[in-house]
Amino acid sequence: MREKTVYVDRIGNVLFIKKPQVKNINIRLYADGRVKVSLPVYSSYSQAIKVVRKKIPWILKQKKTLREQNQEQQIVISSETSLPFLKHKLKFVPVKNTRMKMEIYNGTLKILYPQGIDIMDKQIQEFIRKGVTEVMRIEAKDFLPRRVETLARKYGFNYRRVFIKNAKSLWGSCSSKKNINLNLNLIRLPERLQDYIILHELAHTVHRNHGPQFWGLLDSYFGNARSLTKELKSYKINEL
Repeated sequence: MREKTVYVDRIGNVLFIKKPQVKNINIRLYADGRVKVSLPVYSSYSQAIKVVRKKIPWILKQKKTLREQNQEQQIVISSETSLPFLKHKLKFVPVKNTRMKMEIYNGTLKILYPQGIDIMDKQIQEFIRKGVTEVMRIEAKDFLPRRVETLARKYGFNYRRVFIKNAKSLWGSCSSKKNINLNLNLIRLPERLQDYIILHELAHTVHRNHGPQFWGLLDSYFGNARSLTKELKSYKINEL
C-alpha cells in the first residue's frame, strides 16, 4: 500500500503517502484543512504518525493561519459585485421572512434574505456563496462536457465519461478507466487555461504519467505547456 489515511487526535484525518523520490517525512497543509504527509518508501507509517503527533501544536497554528488567510481573500458578494464568469444574473431581495432562500430560474440567481440584516453579514455571505457555487455547478455541467467532446474529437482522444466536481485542490484528473473529472471552478479561468486543463487530462488517457511523451504531446498543442502550468498557479480554486 502506497498511501494510508489515519485519524489523529485534534487534527482529524491525515493522508500519508509513500513516494520513492521523498527522502524525509514532509507535512503539507491545505487551506481547506486537509493535512498530507509524504514519506520515503522505506519509512514506516507508525514513524510518520509519531512525527505528526509531535508537530500537533505547529499544525494547529498553521491551520488557523491558513483559515484566516482564506477568509481575507474571499470577496464580498453584493449587487455591486461583478462575477464575469457567470452567465446567470444575481438578484438580492430583502424580505420580511426570517429565513434565507435562493431561487434559480430563467438565468437568474435570486437571494432572498431577512430585512434589517446587512447583506455583508457573514451568514448571508456564506449563503450567497452557496448559491453562486450551485449556479457555477449548473453552468459547468452544461459547458465543460461539451468542451471536452469538442477537444477530444479535434485531437483524436477517446474517453468514457465526464464528471464535474467541486474539488478543493485539483483542477482535474483522469481515472484509469479514462473518466475525466473536472473542477466546476474551471469556468472561472481564461479559455486557454480551461482548454489546457481539459487537454492535460485527455492526454492522460494515452500517457498515465508526466513523462517526456506526455509533455511532448501537450507541447504539440500549446508550444510550451509548462508555461501554462506556471500561469495556472496564480489562480486559486477557493477564492470565492
